[in-house]
Amino acid sequence: MELHSIYDFGNFPIYNVMGGIGFILGLLVFMNNIKSYDINFRKKELLQFLVGVSFLSGLFFANFLNWFVFPDVLDMPILLRFKYAGFSFYFGLIGFMFTLVLLLKIFRFDIATSLNYTIPSLLIFHSLGRVGCSLSGCCYGKVIDYNILNIFTIHRFPAREIEAVSLFIMFLLVQYVIKKRRTIFYLYSYSIIRFLLEFGRGDDRGKLFVNFMSPSQQVSLTIIFLTTFYLLIKKYCLEKEKINLNYN
Repeated sequence: MELHSIYDFGNFPIYNVMGGIGFILGLLVFMNNIKSYDINFRKKELLQFLVGVSFLSGLFFANFLNWFVFPDVLDMPILLRFKYAGFSFYFGLIGFMFTLVLLLKIFRFDIATSLNYTIPSLLIFHSLGRVGCSLSGCCYGKVIDYNILNIFTIHRFPAREIEAVSLFIMFLLVQYVIKKRRTIFYLYSYSIIRFLLEFGRGDDRGKLFVNFMSPSQQVSLTIIFLTTFYLLIKKYCLEKEKINLNYN
């Protein structure tokens, strides 16, 4: 796999280290945030466990669904598929969200409120993960060779660096400013940012349904559409409920 890192760490697994740091920070943020969640201590412990299980599910799907984006991987033995398929954040997000919502439903948690508490942790984990991409060399941008004031040259479009900064800014917003509807804000904001940044990506992204957009762009548009559809349906149900209340 072709790599373009901002610093050569040799064989040191810097990506895994940054992902681990992001996970620990995300866990600490989550544990701090749910202190204000109006549920008993046992429910909070259970929620932490459910988020942990969902995180592991996300890691699995981040790799497993990539098998179908890179067709050559399907010709490999099962164990080699896990090794060479790599990880896709979007597929991990889908696995994480699907598993968590299902578990929250089973254990009778308020889904919207519980998700609201997970978003800051998700963002700080993802932001540190993108820093790991910069340091390890994956997810690089297209060659641009842009000279800045005759001081230094940017050889590749800084897609991963822009994404890392954007994610960190989003984390600060949802952690300290936006207290409600964090999930909606996150799904819209990240999908738009990711869709635009994909135009500057230079690495092989594989193929999903169509060839003229990257898999991540297709997923971004799908998330935007589904989120908008959900909001419209929710608005319709609320208006219908108001009409019924006024009629009664």
